[in-house]
Amino acid sequence: MLDTSVFKKLAHNDTGAARDHQGGIVIPKALAEFFPPLPETPSPGNPTVDARLTAELFVDGVRVGNVETRYQHQTWGGTRSAERRLTDNLGALRNEAIEHDIVLFTKDLTDDTYIQIHLLRQGSPEYEKLNNQIGTSRWGPVDPENPPVSLTQIEDAERYLNATADEPPTVFGGPRPTSETRTVRKARDRAFRNKVLAQYQFRCAFTGRRFVSPLSCKTVGLDAAHVIPVHANGSDHPANGLPLTKELHWAFDRGLLGVNTDRTILVPESVAALGGNEFLKNLNGVAIREADNPSLRVHEEAFNWHRLNVLVN
Repeated sequence: MLDTSVFKKLAHNDTGAARDHQGGIVIPKALAEFFPPLPETPSPGNPTVDARLTAELFVDGVRVGNVETRYQHQTWGGTRSAERRLTDNLGALRNEAIEHDIVLFTKDLTDDTYIQIHLLRQGSPEYEKLNNQIGTSRWGPVDPENPPVSLTQIEDAERYLNATADEPPTVFGGPRPTSETRTVRKARDRAFRNKVLAQYQFRCAFTGRRFVSPLSCKTVGLDAAHVIPVHANGSDHPANGLPLTKELHWAFDRGLLGVNTDRTILVPESVAALGGNEFLKNLNGVAIREADNPSLRVHEEAFNWHRLNVLVN
């Protein structure tokens, strides 16, 4: 799931026209909070830390490359102030750029090794629109009202989810705080997804399927469904979570299938009788996969609620 984007107006040294300068794009500290995480912070004993990212490169909306790039935080052996930079294999984008062009960086909330980089060149309609919007700003969120999820919010959400998972299973969490922002919600959804999917070996609980992208070899195509949804005060405890492929998540949320008291899939006769639902019909009576940790398996109260309130007759 792609997050919202941040932008940077390029300096001359960020472009392929720069001479006698280490290749790459400098990432301002203010933008690093919205980038994929690095494993640690530079120190005298470890002056450069980095992560390998799969980057899809676009120039004026046209994809020009799918590359492995290096995101690093370096101090040149501790002799200079730390600087964050994207380097390696960005020539297809940097060689098309000139000073004052704009790049957009968009991370994936479900894959910390993937990023999209879009170059908007001066004179293009997209550049002119964004340039008028940002005014004199050199970098920042494209939409300040809906910024990307920050690393701090991700860390807070992971601590929250881990603490929640350590508590006795509960499937109702009470009303969401009215002050909870969209970015906090996205961070918690990310932490919930990661916790739930890991318990099921990154496979769908109903089919055992998973899908792996060759771009980064990370599992994609799986959601973590809240059995009792958030709008019904469903909790973020993993005992209220189920990994499902996207189409089965859609069907589960609309009551086209549920789970019996014996932990097998239940497809109502009215659903199974409809043409086009043969796949669902064949799932009827199949035992669901369970979380590795028994205390994190979906609580029966959650499945009961779903049968009573969501499953169609």
